[in-house]
Amino acid sequence: MADPDIVEIACARAWSVYRLINSDIAGNDALRDKLKDFIRMRWEAGDNETEFLAVEGLKYLKQLDGSRTG
Repeated sequence: MADPDIVEIACARAWSVYRLINSDIAGNDALRDKLKDFIRMRWEAGDNETEFLAVEGLKYLKQLDGSRTG
């Protein structure tokens, strides 16, 4: 799998889970762009596992919206 695909897949997974939890978020919300930038930065820093990036991306989104989950 090509490395840019890792970013796309991780972003899609994190975004789909986030939208399941927050159904009022639009599919093309600006948060998705922030998520993709965040995941790309993590990938460029050396994180290259899709599932790890998806989880980190989801945690990032929750941090942005102020969610507090355990």
